[in-house]
Amino acid sequence: MSYRYNLKMKPLLTTIQLVSLLLTLGLTACTTMPMQVAPENKPVPYSDRQQNLVNLKNWNLSGKIAIRTQKDNLSATLQWHQKLNSYTISLFGPLGTYSLIMTGRPGLVTLATSDGKKITANSPEALIAQQTGWKLPVSDLYYWVRGLSVPNIPAQKQLDAYHHLTVLVQKGWHIQYLRYTTAHNLDLPSKIFMDHPGLNLKIIISEW
Repeated sequence: MSYRYNLKMKPLLTTIQLVSLLLTLGLTACTTMPMQVAPENKPVPYSDRQQNLVNLKNWNLSGKIAIRTQKDNLSATLQWHQKLNSYTISLFGPLGTYSLIMTGRPGLVTLATSDGKKITANSPEALIAQQTGWKLPVSDLYYWVRGLSVPNIPAQKQLDAYHHLTVLVQKGWHIQYLRYTTAHNLDLPSKIFMDHPGLNLKIIISEW
């Protein structure tokens, strides 16, 4: 696998460590969470619910994300703009003091920082691993954030009485869907906790 980044560029991990305290302290006070719409909780067969989620290929979501490793503890505001073959995922510090913006399409991903740096790679996982050391499953989140398993990959699933996915174990990740909300005539996840050895990820979605 080849990369398109400047080998002399200082990795982003040091910068992230410097701002993580501000992010952690400031986000609770600076970010408000809109009122959640309760899920419809209709007894929809799982196959139908799954197909409806598969058909959701374009979305805008916003919320909060927290990433915890053995060395780092980072929180940020999250915005995700997804189109069929491209996406933009943005992380923002309090009052716009810091930002990381990842844009991607098949074969090319670019990470831009608020200080003007731009780094590119072939995949989001390769880019983030190179710059931070984190093994974040960005490509898999395309499915997991909607309450879907990654196709053609073994998975263990638990469902509630309404056939919402509540627990997913796949690719070494243990994922809990703790809350759903109704948007676009669908019940969509709004509180997701994800665990992997050495890495913990929490996503609270305030708006779909």
